[in-house]
Amino acid sequence: MAVLVIALAAPLVGGLAAASCTTFNGLTVPSDASTGTDTTFVDDGPARETASEGATEAAPEAGPPPPGYLSLADAARVCTLVFSCPDLASSVLASVAVPVDPVNYSLCVHWLSAPMPPDRVGFAVQSQTFSCMAQGGSCAGAGSCLSLENVEPNDPRCVDAGADAAEHCGDDGGTVFRCADGYLLHCGSAYYAPGSTCTIGSDGSHWCAIGTNCSVAASCIGTLFDYCGDPSNLHESVNCAYDGYTCDLASNDDSGLPGCNTGTLIESCDVGGATCSGTTVEVCDGYDDSEFDCAAIGQSCTAATGPAICAGPNDACTPFDSTVNVCNGSTLSLCVGGQKQQLDCTSLGMTCIAGSGPQSGHCG
Repeated sequence: MAVLVIALAAPLVGGLAAASCTTFNGLTVPSDASTGTDTTFVDDGPARETASEGATEAAPEAGPPPPGYLSLADAARVCTLVFSCPDLASSVLASVAVPVDPVNYSLCVHWLSAPMPPDRVGFAVQSQTFSCMAQGGSCAGAGSCLSLENVEPNDPRCVDAGADAAEHCGDDGGTVFRCADGYLLHCGSAYYAPGSTCTIGSDGSHWCAIGTNCSVAASCIGTLFDYCGDPSNLHESVNCAYDGYTCDLASNDDSGLPGCNTGTLIESCDVGGATCSGTTVEVCDGYDDSEFDCAAIGQSCTAATGPAICAGPNDACTPFDSTVNVCNGSTLSLCVGGQKQQLDCTSLGMTCIAGSGPQSGHCG
């Protein structure tokens, strides 16, 4: 996983980042709120819940749709921050490969609250990341929940660092400041293996790592990719599931080494956004494609009216309809998962703000 700045990282992977609230760093994450069961990062993908061992298998009746990352209210809280924080949408895309939209509020809420394909790799940890953002309360607070946080040159955290702003360690080793390159890495996030801290490599670069003088062979431990950074010679480990990938011992590029990929050869890209590939939404984070399998929820991929999304045959609306993102007093009209929704912004302590310029109507 990476973003346009990842050329500075070890060639095998990109850099991502952390959380200011409770983090879930490591191979086990807190219980999945939708099931009450523990979820691990060992092959986190094909399902979010597992039937009890020995249970009789039967064809279930059509039940409720699978959950999205967040409730409608928490999705709106995150999207309000996305609308007000210039670098937050790009940080989310770079970190967890979810294209929250900074101009279409309903599209942003749709990505966070609409039913998510149950085979989405890394769903649990991504959901935890977004929950942290919903509680962030500010641009910096929400950004610190992500593995890679894009920042402006005048960001106070960079300005206050003075001569050290270009590249240095901060937050007691929890953050790699690469202000000259426009981003921060948060080593305590679930993207990085437990024990990762800001470390200086043999080439003088700063990165999140678990040791120096690396001598390990590149390998996969579940969805954890363990390797030596080049040319830093740092021992680095990253959780591929954090941004929707698996770890595969098969070659992911011409190097012949293992790495984070989609299960076969990794699909490289350089234009961020969502496009269709058959019934799959492919989200380019600026470096690689991360996949959302629409067919897993009985839908298809469509990009007929805007960026690609999963849509069903019985959808009543789209986030691009003219009747969506319209204020009626304090209430905002939305389309989430193909269904019309009415959101009272005052229930979030906000008002409904009519669309202006490129941005649609939104709670703020």
